[in-house]
Amino acid sequence: MPIAEEKLTELFEEFKEAESSELAEGLEDRNSRKRWVRKKFSEDNIDDLGEGDIREIVRKIWAFQMWTNKDYLVDKIMEKGIEELRKLFQNAFHDHEDLERAYNTLTEIPMMGTGVVSEILTYYYPSKSAIWNRKAKEGLELLNYSDQLSFSLNKITLSYDEFDEFIDVMNQIKDILEGNDQEVDDFLELDYFLYYVTEETSLEKEFEEEEEKREKIIDFDHDQIRDTLQEIGDGLGFDVDSEYHAAPGARIDVRWSTKVANLGRIAYAFEVHKRGSRDSAILNLQKAKNADPSLQKLVLVSNEKELDRLKEEIEAVGGELSKFVSYMKVEKVLEVSENLLNLKEILQNVGLMEEVG
Repeated sequence: MPIAEEKLTELFEEFKEAESSELAEGLEDRNSRKRWVRKKFSEDNIDDLGEGDIREIVRKIWAFQMWTNKDYLVDKIMEKGIEELRKLFQNAFHDHEDLERAYNTLTEIPMMGTGVVSEILTYYYPSKSAIWNRKAKEGLELLNYSDQLSFSLNKITLSYDEFDEFIDVMNQIKDILEGNDQEVDDFLELDYFLYYVTEETSLEKEFEEEEEKREKIIDFDHDQIRDTLQEIGDGLGFDVDSEYHAAPGARIDVRWSTKVANLGRIAYAFEVHKRGSRDSAILNLQKAKNADPSLQKLVLVSNEKELDRLKEEIEAVGGELSKFVSYMKVEKVLEVSENLLNLKEILQNVGLMEEVG
């Protein structure tokens, strides 16, 4: 059950006291981003939205911070052209005042999953939307609010119904605090409070045994895992390609490639398999291997159950393909992404990498 109201209120009071000193800069940073987004997407300015503004959005949004190659992100977001992009933003922010339609409209834009869209919507609608990010999920876990959700905090991509459920939980916390005479400005401040809970408090979560602690991921969003693999590859310094056409009839979800002295270009291919014909997926990998001599490894990504079935079929085929294919669980992709982001934050804090924003 959720943390006691008295303890929750005590933590928020500590946060407010700290907010007036060392945390003030962080709160101002959030409010600065809020002002920028609300101005940029205002009815007066949205028709003038250009490529430079998209680049600035990519630079400002925390959910994009792991990306090194911002040009690639901008190109993907703008692949249907700036006019189409303006129409989508116009529809999201001005053709109606419905958060569900705004959420569903923005998630149509390439590279804009739940993390990015929830952040933009919270800057624009700070009293209606909330940010679905790593720190918010960790904060809810530490405050014992994860059981209030019908879905796992492991999820990256949320349907609107799930996103609305998350906002309801944030409203529960807000209502408790306000019922205990605490003034909560908006969900942007509440997001900062959850960050404070994860970084500045001594709360500890009691976990069951290791095998029970990590929920095995059965369901996942194919496109979000594909995009996460792109982020990881870019964060590691590779050139990344999405929906890579290795040969006629052979399209691979993600390819990482790089130039190596004396070896030319080497590459690694990732195929995310959720459902559908396993035979087709295996044939696709075989075609890619035969057509692209730069490929060093083919990696199948799925949940544990599906990977076991794929591995069994590939080993039954035998030959070189079975030696060429590796297997990666979806939860390991998420773990790598989180660890890489933690590393980047550490390097930023000691001045070894440029900080976003």
